[in-house]
Amino acid sequence: MSWTRYDVFISYSHQDSASTAPLVAALRQRGYRVFYDKSSIQVGEQWKIRLGKAVGASRVCILCWSASARDSEFVAFEHSRAAGLGKPVLPWLIDGTPLPKMLDIQAVTSHDPAQAAVLLLPQLGWTLALRRKLQALACLLVLVAGAAVYWRTHLAPPPWTFTGRVTDSETKFPIAGVEVDAEQRRYHAFTDSRGVYTLQLPAPQPRYIDLVFLKEGYKGEVPVNVSSSRPFDTDMTRLK
Repeated sequence: MSWTRYDVFISYSHQDSASTAPLVAALRQRGYRVFYDKSSIQVGEQWKIRLGKAVGASRVCILCWSASARDSEFVAFEHSRAAGLGKPVLPWLIDGTPLPKMLDIQAVTSHDPAQAAVLLLPQLGWTLALRRKLQALACLLVLVAGAAVYWRTHLAPPPWTFTGRVTDSETKFPIAGVEVDAEQRRYHAFTDSRGVYTLQLPAPQPRYIDLVFLKEGYKGEVPVNVSSSRPFDTDMTRLK
């Protein structure tokens, strides 16, 4: 048997069905999930076991009190079970029969089921459906916040750039197409028509980097260790 949680457990005598059924309908119209044994217990189920579980699975017990409820063994079991489990017990006086002394609780005294439902709403609070939506939203916000923290703490920082210029040692003209290798030749760049190279290097930025300059027909510095905090310009000598 599947198990369902309820907003409200209705404790009542079957002799009061004409009054309790409209109350249940009014609560269900407002979105509350109501355990009402006429519609919530299936054929063949053991009543006392099912009622005890249903009380435990409900947020609130509405005690529909009357002369017939006072004499009902089931009603006594239900509201005692609810009180023992720490569930709020909200009495509704159907016919003005005084509550037992053990239930020193302010009761709803209106005999009109629709009005009684309205008077009970402040104690019932949000419906389970709304509570679950809010819980899901709260979980989503926690996940988003966690993802943001993870992203900020684990995402690799952006790369940094290192630039410079390569010229001919005799003419001082820029040399295009020079291969510039960095960090033991793991990263590469080529000079453009202005002789400028730009290396994209991963963070963190070290204090010094190793560079190698290569071009057919030229001799460059192999390797050179330079400061990473400023551009590095160098000359290459044309081979005779």
